[in-house]
Amino acid sequence: MILGLGIDVCAVARMEEVLTRWGDRFAQRIVSPEEWPFIERRVDRAVAVAGRFAAKEALAKAMAGARGVGWHEARVLGGGKRPPRFDLIGRAAKLCDAMGVQHVHLSLTHDAGVAAAVVILEGEPTGATWPS
Repeated sequence: MILGLGIDVCAVARMEEVLTRWGDRFAQRIVSPEEWPFIERRVDRAVAVAGRFAAKEALAKAMAGARGVGWHEARVLGGGKRPPRFDLIGRAAKLCDAMGVQHVHLSLTHDAGVAAAVVILEGEPTGATWPS
């Protein structure tokens, strides 16, 4: 059963501007240390960061706002020849467990200067509400 659905887009040009202004300092606020090796070697770093930003925002929407969840608690792994997936830790994992989420589906795309992400939370409802 679908327990949550979220979608988000991020303009790559906007991310390029932010990265030019703030450099890796901004990227490292969004991207966890586990994700960083994939980002730092990319020539198109803005595309990669925009994709992760959109993915994490889509997850927050699927989680009804994800109050209290930090950027680094939803790590986007995979890439290259492997499909992207989330590794949830901390409050993100607790929120999903409380709702009965058994699988988090993630789809990313980049085209025409936009990164987009769709997240589907699948599982069996527990009747619980998101902890505040």
